[in-house]
Amino acid sequence: MNILNSVLAILIMFIPLYPKFPLFNVQNTYVAIRLDDIIVAISVLIWFIYQIKHKFPIFKEKITWFIIAYLLAIFLSTLNALLIFQTVPKNILALHFIRRIEYISLFFLTITTLKNKKDLKIFYFFFVVTALLVSAYGFGQKYFHLPVVSTMNSEFSKGQLLEMNVWTRISATFAGHYDLAAYMTIVLIIIGGVLITTKNKFLKFVSLLIWFVCFQILNLTASRISTFAFWGGMTITIILLKRYLWIIPLSILMILSIVNSKDLNQRLLATIPSFKSQIKTIKKAPTPTPSPIPVVSTAPIPTPKVVAVKVIPTPTVFRHTPIEEFPSVDIDAGVARSGEIRFNTEWPRAITAFKKNILLGTGLGSITLATDNDFLRLLGESGLLGFFTFMSILVFFVIKTFKKPSSLAYIFLGALMATLANSLFIDVFEASKFAYTFWIMMGIYYFIL
Repeated sequence: MNILNSVLAILIMFIPLYPKFPLFNVQNTYVAIRLDDIIVAISVLIWFIYQIKHKFPIFKEKITWFIIAYLLAIFLSTLNALLIFQTVPKNILALHFIRRIEYISLFFLTITTLKNKKDLKIFYFFFVVTALLVSAYGFGQKYFHLPVVSTMNSEFSKGQLLEMNVWTRISATFAGHYDLAAYMTIVLIIIGGVLITTKNKFLKFVSLLIWFVCFQILNLTASRISTFAFWGGMTITIILLKRYLWIIPLSILMILSIVNSKDLNQRLLATIPSFKSQIKTIKKAPTPTPSPIPVVSTAPIPTPKVVAVKVIPTPTVFRHTPIEEFPSVDIDAGVARSGEIRFNTEWPRAITAFKKNILLGTGLGSITLATDNDFLRLLGESGLLGFFTFMSILVFFVIKTFKKPSSLAYIFLGALMATLANSLFIDVFEASKFAYTFWIMMGIYYFIL
């Protein structure tokens, strides 16, 4: 293995496994600089030196120009926010812009590193071992009280070692159960695709065991969107591979897992009435109150009685704080709150930002850390220019897959579709651990194509 092979192997394992301990705080946000930022920066520097030495072969790849177009779009959006809107602190704009470059840089590093099928097998091995270690830590959290390092709110993000209680959904080495669920979605589709297509009986048996371990971790996250994103992505993969009979055991397993998972089935049962109530709230227009007709009164005005009122402070609700941490609140209330945050606050905020500047948006990080819909986030922060240049990268992969179809390409297309489904309700492309892994996955996908 050359130096780039070693670097990529380290990144595949280190990023998902190392908890989000902060190194340096960033002013105006609780997002921190962490060790993974340093490791990625060093890795990209090594890659950049390689590019200089070989006269930048990366520019010979068509996909590079699609990505440059996107980076230029978000640069213009950042510049516009900095010079015209001036509503976002400069360091926040810079932080989010650099983070986007940081995530995507791993795509370039991956496509530069991979040279042959042997490399692909080696990195698949590291990928599977990492998924197993993440799963092992997740089970350790659930059953042996291993600590959680979370970034669910500003207090947790200071790097506190928290112990999970019986109400909390596992996050393993990730910063939250949503991020872990999104990661397990692509892990399960890739391992599942290998399981279906390989003719090696030993590999098939081992893949099956590992798949069930990771599947149980997905169940323990009790993430509704990721569960159905996986189901949909895996089904697409099976159809494209023309292994239709696999849909039957997959669907039976999914239904049984939902029924047997108390957290998941209760959340799903609470979702439909909650969703309906939110739609009614959005559609319901306020009825204007008629102005009262003043009546002249000759009665003397009574002296108002002063009553002391005890003020009860309103508790702060942090983004994505798991409802299970508060035993007195039931799951229906938690699902309703989740819907309220999205439908009544986060999504309208993104739409408002988009309307302010349809072409460029209001700047990266301008609509706070959470939108819980990456499509709306793209539109709100970087406008139509950012949205279409980003989506053109993904469309390139879809078109290329059907032009040069292969079993591996179909497996990765299924993983991409599941990620897009997840991004309807989770900011997956901004969740650092997932985002790094996603762009490494896309680099492998590009090599396959």
